[in-house]
Amino acid sequence: MRPVHVLVPAKAFSRAKARLHPVLAAPERAALARGMLEHVLVAVAGSAGVRAVTVVTDGDEVAAVARAHGAFALVERGTGLSAVVDAGLADLAAPEGDPVLVLMADLPLLVPEDVDALVGALSGDSFVVAPDRHGLGTNALGLGRGARRSASRFGRVDSFDAHLAAARSAGLDPVVVRTRGLGWDVDVPGDLLGPAGARVVRG
Repeated sequence: MRPVHVLVPAKAFSRAKARLHPVLAAPERAALARGMLEHVLVAVAGSAGVRAVTVVTDGDEVAAVARAHGAFALVERGTGLSAVVDAGLADLAAPEGDPVLVLMADLPLLVPEDVDALVGALSGDSFVVAPDRHGLGTNALGLGRGARRSASRFGRVDSFDAHLAAARSAGLDPVVVRTRGLGWDVDVPGDLLGPAGARVVRG
C-alpha cells in the first residue's frame, strides 16, 4: 500500500488539558501536554509505514516542538478540534491518492505497533476508526483515498459513533482498530492512572 501521512492535532501547551486543573497547575499541564506530544511523535516515527508527520496546531511552541522531532507544522487558528483537523487535512502537503491518519496527541501508552495496526488497516477507500477505551471518543481516524473527502466528527462526546455513521452514510464500511495504546487518552484526572493503577504520565 502507499505510505501513510500522519496528522497530529495539538492545542497550544498553555491552553491544553484544562480539565486536569484540580490536580495539576498550569505549568504542569503544559509540561504534560508537551511530553505526551513528544511521546506520540516518537511512537509514530517508529512505524515503517509512515511517510511523513504533520502537527496542526494553534501554538507556535507546539510547532517548534514538531519541527524539532522532524515533523512538519501547520499553524491553524480555527476553533474546535474538528475544524482544526479538517483545515489541516485540506492544507496537508500529501498527494490526493495517499491515505492519511489523524492521531490524537494525548496517548501516553502509544507504541509503534499501535501505529502499524492502523497503517495495516488502511487500503484503498478504507475508513479506519480507533475509539477511546470507553468506546465514546475517537483517538485515531484513518482515511483512505476516497474517504479523505469526509468531514471529521472530532470534539463530540460521541465522536466514535458519529464517525461510524458518517462512513456508512458515505457508502464506506468502517474498520475499527482497538489497542491499549490507542484507547488510553488523557482528559480528566482519573486518566492519569493506567490499567494497573500506576501513573502513566508525569507533568
